[in-house]
Amino acid sequence: MKTEDLKILLALEPKWTVSLNGLEFLTMRSSDITLEDSAIRVAGHFRRIVKLEWLRPNVVRIQGRSKFRTGLDAITLYAGERLPSAIDLQRRRRAFQVEIGRALCSYFGVRRIERHMRHSDRQHGIGGAYPRFLAGGNAVIAVDPDESSAVINGLMRASLLWAALVHKRVVAVVPAGRKQTICSRLRMMAKARRLVQWLEWDGVGIIPLQESTSEPVTDIQEFAIPDVAAEVDRICSLAPELLQPVPHIAGNGISVRLRGIEIARVSAEGTTYPLGEPLSDVIREIAAVRREGHSHPLSRAHEERWLESNLIREIRQLLPFVDARYIYPQVPSFVGEERSIIDLLTVTKEGRLVIIEIKASADPELPFQALDYWIAVERHRKAGDFRNKGYFAGCELRNEPALLVLVAPLLAYHRTAHRLISFFPDEVPVTEIGINQRWKGQIRILRRRGMLG
Repeated sequence: MKTEDLKILLALEPKWTVSLNGLEFLTMRSSDITLEDSAIRVAGHFRRIVKLEWLRPNVVRIQGRSKFRTGLDAITLYAGERLPSAIDLQRRRRAFQVEIGRALCSYFGVRRIERHMRHSDRQHGIGGAYPRFLAGGNAVIAVDPDESSAVINGLMRASLLWAALVHKRVVAVVPAGRKQTICSRLRMMAKARRLVQWLEWDGVGIIPLQESTSEPVTDIQEFAIPDVAAEVDRICSLAPELLQPVPHIAGNGISVRLRGIEIARVSAEGTTYPLGEPLSDVIREIAAVRREGHSHPLSRAHEERWLESNLIREIRQLLPFVDARYIYPQVPSFVGEERSIIDLLTVTKEGRLVIIEIKASADPELPFQALDYWIAVERHRKAGDFRNKGYFAGCELRNEPALLVLVAPLLAYHRTAHRLISFFPDEVPVTEIGINQRWKGQIRILRRRGMLG
């Protein structure tokens, strides 16, 4: 039985969540999972593979049999960290709903909550992580402080979208210890401050939101790529039409990628091959399956990286105002924040910074996460950090706000995106670019809307 596809994904993903018969979830390193011909060994447990089934591009279920049992075990591998149990998650959210409900009664001076709801309203972009209440004549929305950063920051989006649906004053309750990103946005978004009343909860009581003056922590690493051009050229010459060198800023080197997947990394310490050698075989195998229209899991995995790769390759045709000599991925980087979008930092031919945010699938958080990047870039631009850290050498940066460009397939733009962008301040020059669904072959721009439209 072929297990090469899974071997490749194990090499790409450092951590996995493993479920045995659907009863427990264990988090382990990919090095703790080994494949031997038609068998799998997980943390020392050996199973002979009877059936291997891909449930999603990054989820695989294996039916396996141990040496001394006739029954089959189901081993499900999920790429990434441990996922919370759905039962535990719902239990925690119900407990928070009760707790925050009592605090709301106390704050508004009422005996009871008139109505509460916690269902997911996908049509209007409001998830089930945000309990909603009618209390004291107000429509209140809140979020549990134990949720992920992405969910907590999403409270702003959910609040603004809910305000368009209810005929009451909307009140949003922010966890006091995790309000930094929302406060950073509110300093820029006067419309959001006026539309929603913002409160905070410290686990005991509710008070008006005390706006934090600190910003989310972002880091700009020194841009110090060593002189490795000869080695990079040697690798790229193996398949010049497929391979693409991209700065790997965190690793002080160059990442050589094939349609977004790293196959080599070159630094002063030498060259490493994440997917193994010989490199010519790796290139041939990945190119054969990571292509448009193929059913292989690698044709659907890491799509943002693939779209990023195509965008960089075709940037002169798609965004002719950009100076293609200067394209940096993930600068600045957020410290301790969960971010699912890909960003590129570049510059116009006249020296104005450009942030390009990329999403291959619908994501309601795209507009506000893009705004977070814009705020961070502006802070570092004004401080002169890009010049001081070695970026844009030989380019005179203009003292103007960075341009913000959102790129996603036109049909993948979330239906709420344009409404959320309407809350942006006027000083954020934003452009939405909708591209074709079959961008894996070639990118075509179907719609431009905004400053550069």
